[in-house]
Amino acid sequence: MASKRDAKRVRPALTLSKEDLEVEVPEPRLNWMNQWREWGVRVKPGPKGLTLGSLNVGIYGEIPTQWLDRSRNPRGAIGATGTPPVAIQLRDKVDLWAPCAADLYEEAIQRRWAPATDVDWSQLHPLPDDIERAICQVCTELCQYAIIDVELITSWQHQMAYGYHEVKQFLATTSLDATRRHEAFRKRALSNGGGLGYEGPCQVSRLLLESRGGWTETVTGLVLIRGLFTQVMIRYLNRFAYSGVERKIYECVTQDLARLLTYGLEHLKFALAHAPDKLGSIASTLFIGFRSLSRDLRDPVLREALAIIFGGGIAGARTEGMYVVYEMLDEFAAEFMQASKYLRLPVTEEQLPTILRKDTRKMPGDE
Repeated sequence: MASKRDAKRVRPALTLSKEDLEVEVPEPRLNWMNQWREWGVRVKPGPKGLTLGSLNVGIYGEIPTQWLDRSRNPRGAIGATGTPPVAIQLRDKVDLWAPCAADLYEEAIQRRWAPATDVDWSQLHPLPDDIERAICQVCTELCQYAIIDVELITSWQHQMAYGYHEVKQFLATTSLDATRRHEAFRKRALSNGGGLGYEGPCQVSRLLLESRGGWTETVTGLVLIRGLFTQVMIRYLNRFAYSGVERKIYECVTQDLARLLTYGLEHLKFALAHAPDKLGSIASTLFIGFRSLSRDLRDPVLREALAIIFGGGIAGARTEGMYVVYEMLDEFAAEFMQASKYLRLPVTEEQLPTILRKDTRKMPGDE
């Protein structure tokens, strides 16, 4: 109940006269209605619907090599005058473009999934402690990779010119993919009597987050090193999955990662074709990135956890499991070399880190 003191503070109701309520309505000018750059555009849906790429008609499909507009003006619209410029770093098409970005965006929004409902968590069943601990440890590492992807991609998005909205929109889906990946692996670690394990060395993650060379160089590490390695590891984990829950997660994550890898490869191809001088910075990024990956792989935690999963337990990890780990590393090296060949990068197998080379690798049982 309000006190007398509070009652004194209540303001009296305003009383407005009829004259006060009369508001002058200015005569509409409608001069903005004759300012369209192109009128009469009618985009029709195609076999896949009204896609993002199908909107690129007339002036709306003109994608310049450099975006000079320093505002947030959508491509094809009339820009406002007198507005302060936005600090946009990536204004050259060569610094971020990939011809497949619009198609990848469409695929991403059509194939989205939800770990909470699309994964049948009831299929989980108790596992031996050593296997469950190993799976939880690998999930911990994959959670780290995913959350780093979110931070990394979002930190670059606001620096990209609005004229290249296809790339900005697609990269927004990759951030969501990474968030969903983090959610799925965290749920797997916490849903079968286990929990999260040790934090990994994170040398590659630190390299990616601290990269200031440019988006192209960041994509080099994100795709050719972290992305390819993660994709191959997920593929092997799917082969040795212990439940339908894991298989569903691995299959969905694989398709999400494939889109990011496709964008990355096509961007690097576009960048090298239109700015050959980027080859030096890309090569340097790979050299530094592989040194970071070597330090990460020298840490025994991830390798031992994978060996236990592949070998069916600690006993099998010492023999068959570790051989499968090295087989996985061989496949990663092969896929990296294939990607390098596609991009025409001057990389040889002799330049790969020791742990990725069969001729220098120490195998289980070697003295």
